[in-house]
Amino acid sequence: MHTVTIDPNAPRFLIDGAPAFLLADTLWAAFVRPTEQEWVAYLRLRRRQGFNAVNINVLPIPHDRSAAPGEREPFAVRPDGSWDFDAPDPAYLANARRMLETAVEHGMVPILVVLWCNFVPGTWGAALTPGLVMTEEQTAAHVDRVVDAFADLGVVFAASGDENFTDPQSTDRYASVLRRLRDRAPDNLRTLHPAPFVTPPAVLADGDLVDFYGYQAGHDDDWSVQPVNNGDALRRMPVRRPIVSMEPVYEGHGYGKGRGRHTAANVRLASWTSVLAGSGAGLGYGAHGVWPWHRPGEPFSGEHFSGTPFPADVALRFDGAWDVGLLRRIVEEHDLWDLQVRPELVVDDRSGACFAVQDSPRRAALYLPHPFAVTLDLDLSAYRVSSWNLGARNRDHPVVRFGGGRTVVEQPEYLADTLVLFSG
Repeated sequence: MHTVTIDPNAPRFLIDGAPAFLLADTLWAAFVRPTEQEWVAYLRLRRRQGFNAVNINVLPIPHDRSAAPGEREPFAVRPDGSWDFDAPDPAYLANARRMLETAVEHGMVPILVVLWCNFVPGTWGAALTPGLVMTEEQTAAHVDRVVDAFADLGVVFAASGDENFTDPQSTDRYASVLRRLRDRAPDNLRTLHPAPFVTPPAVLADGDLVDFYGYQAGHDDDWSVQPVNNGDALRRMPVRRPIVSMEPVYEGHGYGKGRGRHTAANVRLASWTSVLAGSGAGLGYGAHGVWPWHRPGEPFSGEHFSGTPFPADVALRFDGAWDVGLLRRIVEEHDLWDLQVRPELVVDDRSGACFAVQDSPRRAALYLPHPFAVTLDLDLSAYRVSSWNLGARNRDHPVVRFGGGRTVVEQPEYLADTLVLFSG
């Protein structure tokens, strides 16, 4: 079992006392769908790719899932097909416990979403599935079962899933969930997994209910700018905490009502701009087909938004998983824990370059989504320069010129995105 804590001296995580970037793959349906053999093969691959955590929903997402007859169910099923929240199935949690024990053995930190928004009053998810809203008593009993089953494995708890926090009912209910997690499992870190573009309200974020900030940049319109907007907004919160971009674009996920699918290049853009905007503590990755553990020919309830998922065994092999594994290595090797975007220092750029600086240790980072020259209104001649061709996952040797108090990074000579680091 790994112990995950917050570094008292920096906005980052410590795993077993050592600084670490929390790189989490997403398999929301882990407790419902994969076989034991599939689960082990999945963990082995993701570990090789550089992941050290996995995002899981304790309960299935009712409105957004692949499904097949005979799946594991968390509660007794009534004759009409609904769940009886007062009759939890102990075999469900027992199986989930065994799965998490296996994950821990493979070096993974489980990050568990306790209650997706469907199960909480006053949420948009509850409006979709009103028969699945838990009472206060059922909520408390569910939280207690989750803590009793998993807390000793060193899991991280995300109280919410995909919620906007626009209704006092949902804010109050999630506050009570966080308080119960804090009181029942004081050694386990807590956070929220909000809906896209959402900054959590002060009553949830400013006290001791959460240990770090999580956000979701979204998969559709504005997916390319929201990582910076959300990350920078959280970096400016009254209480400084580590920031994790928990759900940037999923690789293979549809967007624009069928206009296209997110590629590995999109994943790299959303992931690296998240880090440059202050999300140096961790990142979520998702492959469309892995997170619902989809199999060919199965119905998928979220097709209208996401598109038909790829089979899980196909989506597992998407290239973006290797890209974010490299991201983790670079962040850890170069101590990129606390970057802050500085768009005003980019004075000549045509490609949407993102530039950020960090005071301690002294760092600057430039992300180029396309190969164009960039001029920075900053003299970085005293810094060491290193660079990566992110599309090829290779180191590069950029041409950088200095003069007149400015830094010019000449156009890279390949058709891919680039990361240029300046180390003081």
